[in-house]
Amino acid sequence: MKRTLLITSIICGFNVFRFSAQVAPDTLSVQLSDVEINATRTKLYSEMGRILTVIDKDEIERSAVHSIDELLDYVSGLDIRQRGGNGVQADISVRGGSFDQALVLLNGINITDPQTGHFNLDIPIQLSDVSKVEILKGSSARMLGANAFSGAINIITENGANSFLNADLSAGSFGYGEQSVTTAFLKIPYTLLSLSHKSSDGYADNTDFENSNIFFHSKLVNPKFGNFQFQTALQKKDFGANGFYSLAYPHQFESTQTLLAALSWNQNRRNVSYRAQAYWRQHHDRFELFRDFEGAPSSYTQHNYHLTDVTGGKLDASVANSWGKITLGIEERNEHIFSTVLGNEMNQTKADPYESGIKFNRSANRLLGTAFFDYAINFEQWYVSAGAAVSHTVAFGTNPYGGFDIAYHPNGKTKIFFSSNTAVRLPTFTDLYYQSPTQSSNPNLKPEHSTTWELGTTIQQKRWQADATTYYRKGKNIIDWVKEPDSTKWQSRNLTEVNAMGLDMNLNYSFSNSFFQKAGLSYSFLQMDKNAENFDSKYALDYMKHKLIVTLQHKAVKNCSLNWKLSFLDRAGNYTDFYTQQPVNYQPYFLLDMKGLWETEKIAIYLDLNNIFDKTYADYGGIVQPGFNFTAGIKWKFK
Repeated sequence: MKRTLLITSIICGFNVFRFSAQVAPDTLSVQLSDVEINATRTKLYSEMGRILTVIDKDEIERSAVHSIDELLDYVSGLDIRQRGGNGVQADISVRGGSFDQALVLLNGINITDPQTGHFNLDIPIQLSDVSKVEILKGSSARMLGANAFSGAINIITENGANSFLNADLSAGSFGYGEQSVTTAFLKIPYTLLSLSHKSSDGYADNTDFENSNIFFHSKLVNPKFGNFQFQTALQKKDFGANGFYSLAYPHQFESTQTLLAALSWNQNRRNVSYRAQAYWRQHHDRFELFRDFEGAPSSYTQHNYHLTDVTGGKLDASVANSWGKITLGIEERNEHIFSTVLGNEMNQTKADPYESGIKFNRSANRLLGTAFFDYAINFEQWYVSAGAAVSHTVAFGTNPYGGFDIAYHPNGKTKIFFSSNTAVRLPTFTDLYYQSPTQSSNPNLKPEHSTTWELGTTIQQKRWQADATTYYRKGKNIIDWVKEPDSTKWQSRNLTEVNAMGLDMNLNYSFSNSFFQKAGLSYSFLQMDKNAENFDSKYALDYMKHKLIVTLQHKAVKNCSLNWKLSFLDRAGNYTDFYTQQPVNYQPYFLLDMKGLWETEKIAIYLDLNNIFDKTYADYGGIVQPGFNFTAGIKWKFK
């Protein structure tokens, strides 16, 4: 009944918006750019009250990276904990938040995985398809939903400015090879089609992988009926998971398949903007604790199989007037899983559509309904935005959250801002149901809650840009996997309190008519504390304490540039050594990467050198990452 009344109120609000737009006088002057209503799409979040970090196409092409997770590692405040190279699997941590607390979107569509955040970066596109990446650090739940607990990342593919055909071939260390073809047509509708494949023998035993993607994106712009975007994708990924989830099992293996289909629409009518989207994401996972049953004990008779289906829809409208901008929206998201491990016992088994002879005997489902409201106004040198949202599920009840952003613009080049926002995150299916020889879940977990305060400034000059943000996040009932001193199993638990305090700083400079072209410096500091004792934390208390990145781009010879990245990384926390069973502290280390790029209008040749110092390091546990490695490639560009 409450949900019905809520949805009815939202619909009535839409009608009020529509009426206000119709009766507005013709002489009314509204600065639509100030309230950020865009003719083609809405940004991830308003830049007027916070800092929205953007990685553009040029930076993507000049970085010595081969996957989206490696690209994100350039950003201060982000901790990309890799278990394997080249995008095999990595976890995103935003300002010390867990890998389940970051929202991931593809062209504005929520592709966050409800089974586990380990799959949030199973993004069915290749890096060269990405036009830019928007990153919002800090809670954005009041506009983007409950998953945007510690931050949000929106990956945007090619926008259709030109017709082209690109082909890319590359090869490198450890038997690495990649092939891709991408084409786009500026017809009605605009269409982009991308196919890619990459594989490697692995840098160590059982670290081989194979990854294939197919991505289709179509866009139709109609002045009368609005702008439509359709995207569909398929990803197939197989990889050796050497010690990924437990060092006691070095011969783990994983095979995943991701399917995605989404339709988006937006329309602007005078000072009113409407947006709608519908989407479906399916993720299948086969996890082998013993790869091909090799060395498995007699008690191990079957691998773990999971099939998650997420369907959702979102509708919102914004009206801008002399008194500001009001946004109202609703979203429904249904998350379902069939599994041999996760969920409740089923009365009748269901066949796995991707694995012959496998029957699912467990399942779980939850329907998440959300309604949100936001108000923003821009007056003189001030910008104020405030809003609230409420989400409801049967299992976890009703959870409200909200907040505000305030910014002062003393001139056109400087901004000072303060924000306070709350957020809620529901436990994943793994948090609730996973049982194994080394892990035991808790089906009575409560949702996580947080309140985040931020204070920061940005300065934009002709050749340089600088920003700095300090923040404090107070977390309650934070979910982590913990182990008591006398226990052999990790258990999922709500920690009483986990708080984070930190600082992000960035400085970028562009040279003019010089050997040097661009230089950048970023630094982030994080300190976390907990109100819980006498246990070992698996995720929540291992965090990147210091992260310093220096980048430099300069010319070499004609049409050739070199791009350098020097990183200093210092992680807090420790892990248990498998052989000695003693705690081992993470050690700080330096990494140096370089990309050499020679390009003309129709061809580009590149050489990537990674971990030039050949450092031995681990982002998670005792899983050692690749030493020095290289990739060389050639890209043909036809227009």
